[in-house]
Amino acid sequence: MTLAARERPVPLSPLARWDARWKLAAVAVAVAGVAALDRLPPATVALAAGLGLLALARLPGRWVRPRLAVFAVAALPFLLVLPFTLDGPAWSLGPVRVSERGVVSGLAVLCRALAIGSLTLVLVGTAPLHQTFAAAARLRVPGVLVLLALLAYRYTFLLGDELRRMRTAARVRGFKATATRHGYRTLGHLTGAVLVRGADRADRVADAMRCRGFAGRLHTLAAFRTTADDVAGFVLLAAGTIALVIWDRLGPS
Repeated sequence: MTLAARERPVPLSPLARWDARWKLAAVAVAVAGVAALDRLPPATVALAAGLGLLALARLPGRWVRPRLAVFAVAALPFLLVLPFTLDGPAWSLGPVRVSERGVVSGLAVLCRALAIGSLTLVLVGTAPLHQTFAAAARLRVPGVLVLLALLAYRYTFLLGDELRRMRTAARVRGFKATATRHGYRTLGHLTGAVLVRGADRADRVADAMRCRGFAGRLHTLAAFRTTADDVAGFVLLAAGTIALVIWDRLGPS
């Protein structure tokens, strides 16, 4: 049986009505600009802007919070390491030396990560993902990359369901995951079986696509129409990003 990809409802909001091509281009510019920031004040403003866009998108908090937490965890090592490794003025906590510059740099990394995460969630949460991929194709992103991303998204869920079914079958037969040689060997066999089944399924899908005349181009029924609001949204987000980068580079230290 073919399993459907997970599509969540898109809340009605001004960002949901934003043309996917202009939204993708604007978010790409904003992410690149935020990643280029060095100092804490511009990074904090970028985070505030990203959270503001999340609020404007009306995305449910129970969907946003755990995903933002992933970005926070990714930045956590910098926040823990930089205060103890960078030079400059420092506080002494007994035998431990905490660098003021390291704390500020770690907080800047955390703010940048959360700002980029907010922009990413705005992009994927305000439009169906297949529409975003179609927009990428219209923006002349290489077709191979678009198709690989689309198939990877589709088959992540499919292989996950396959693995869950095999784990259920193993538990029904009395298997319990333990830190023993037998447990590791069984888990290795399960993982290998999932990969082999995935490769076989990929071959069958490739044959089916060729039988239907697939020639390497992404065809979609998604309709795009540019309005003045779409262009204004792109200009506003791009200009704000450029202003942050200029402030970061030329502003007072």
